Amino acid sequence: MSTTERASPLPHYPFSFRGDDGLAPALKRFLLHEPVAGVVTNAGDPAWLVTGYALAREALKDRRLSRSTISDPTMPQEDMGAPPFAVVGTMHMLRTAGLRDEAVKGLSPRQPYISLARVRGIADELLDTMVRNGSSGDLVEDFALPWAARTTCELLGLPREAAVELGSWFDLMATGPVGDEILPTAWPASLDRFRTWADNLEETGLLVCLKRLNDTSPQPLSQEQFTEIGQMLAFSGLANPAAFLVACGLALARDPELSERLRLRPGLVPRMVQEVYRWAPLLGDSIARIATEDLVIGHVHVKAGQLVMISTDAANHDPAVFPDPERLDIDREAAPHLRFGQGSHYCPAAALNQMQTEVALQALVAGMPNLRLATDAPIEWREHHAVLMPVRVPARWA
Repeated sequence: MSTTERASPLPHYPFSFRGDDGLAPALKRFLLHEPVAGVVTNAGDPAWLVTGYALAREALKDRRLSRSTISDPTMPQEDMGAPPFAVVGTMHMLRTAGLRDEAVKGLSPRQPYISLARVRGIADELLDTMVRNGSSGDLVEDFALPWAARTTCELLGLPREAAVELGSWFDLMATGPVGDEILPTAWPASLDRFRTWADNLEETGLLVCLKRLNDTSPQPLSQEQFTEIGQMLAFSGLANPAAFLVACGLALARDPELSERLRLRPGLVPRMVQEVYRWAPLLGDSIARIATEDLVIGHVHVKAGQLVMISTDAANHDPAVFPDPERLDIDREAAPHLRFGQGSHYCPAAALNQMQTEVALQALVAGMPNLRLATDAPIEWREHHAVLMPVRVPARWA
């Protein structure tokens, strides 16, 4: 957008990295009064920020807004340096090699690699260890991150020892100045480490299956492409599920009555998970797209080549769709949140993630019936990360 399109300085987005105070005031203000607004990104580029539910839903489905074009370094960016194509073009790469259908199946509830009983067992083991070690611990480092790491490693078929190291990969989600500082070394280091893991896969797992299919594909992925896709599946399988589980655990630690209600009625856990997907701010950036042609979003004329950033956090708090949106209410009438996107880019792992989170949360409710926060101090949150998660959540259960 040009300076003639908006005379006043553009506000810098993102506005906050906290996930427990509701929407940032600036984000709420845009949602209520300017659902398509001009902002400036970490990279210093202008962009359109979409916050209203109806407009966000349509933008997520609009094929004129391209996801893969974000990797073009000549296009405006959210952060310094365009993301690798494997980050935004994974499904395109898998489709070209004839692997997409198997990948989607392997990220769905019908995948054969890790059962829900096993996912629950991992959660129970971690909680049992926490209880044996005392009456307090950290829901992030002691529970959510190792749970997501072990679950992801078994799903993908990564060697067992990879889980410990994978649990430290959350910083691959770093953005802004933190990303500028650590990613130039952390990203290639993680790729190097993943090459070692890919050479030592277990006998079963999604990557094992994809590797076999790739070996017979008429248009196979290169070894480097396969490594990049596997790395992306690994760190995304860690970060988002861990952050979702932490958001649930933090909400329960702050509301003993809700925790007790779920303990007595575990059938309500799926409603809890769905409501936390809607209620908890979980994005430290946005869902970014590049306009491939001129179009109109709301009353704004978006030009080809401009950056459009969609805040699903804001859309999920739109009072036109969700009355009293700041309130966590598991009895809320069902309404389709936008946490996993819409249309052709709807997250293929959404249903699996939901089911796995449900069984982990059931384990937490059953295993720690007296869960409480172990501090009165404000929770510290990671600054400048694409997925919002606290540094730690000190909890006690006795």
